Amino acid sequence: MTKYFRRKVIKFFTCFVIVFASYIIQTTPGLFEFFGIKPILVLPACICIAVFEGEFAGGLFGFFAGLLCDSASETVFGFNAFIYLSFCVLAGLATIYIFRRSTINIMLLCLAAVFLRSALEFFFAFVLYEYPDLDVFFYTVIAPQAVLSSIFSLPYCALFRWLHKKFEPEETRE
Repeated sequence: MTKYFRRKVIKFFTCFVIVFASYIIQTTPGLFEFFGIKPILVLPACICIAVFEGEFAGGLFGFFAGLLCDSASETVFGFNAFIYLSFCVLAGLATIYIFRRSTINIMLLCLAAVFLRSALEFFFAFVLYEYPDLDVFFYTVIAPQAVLSSIFSLPYCALFRWLHKKFEPEETRE
């Protein structure tokens, strides 16, 4: 086993542990709940992986994390897996070809991803069935959840930036 391969294995195992720990924290009742709103922690972690490790690794982690979230959500199984996979691949490609890897760009990517994911779930779970007072629910739960989740993307950004710098060989660092 080469040194480069060993570093990759350690780095991706660490990313796996972080995503799994984020899932555990996200699904624990009452933990990190602010005024009845729980942030989505797994998607910002996967977006940060996609930004720092590329679209392929981000897509794999997004798919895995989406399957984890599907096991605990009330949506159709595969909904989160498809959404997370798509958003992580797009985030990885966007940082390669369009955006720089700045903290504000990562935070905005996480905000957009969480907001779009929540809006899609809101549409398919509530709007199609014509529940009453949907506008109040959207402005008091969905929008604050997206903002809170993007705030939680800041520690993930710092953590995955550090992991990327620590485990990448010096000749391939940016």
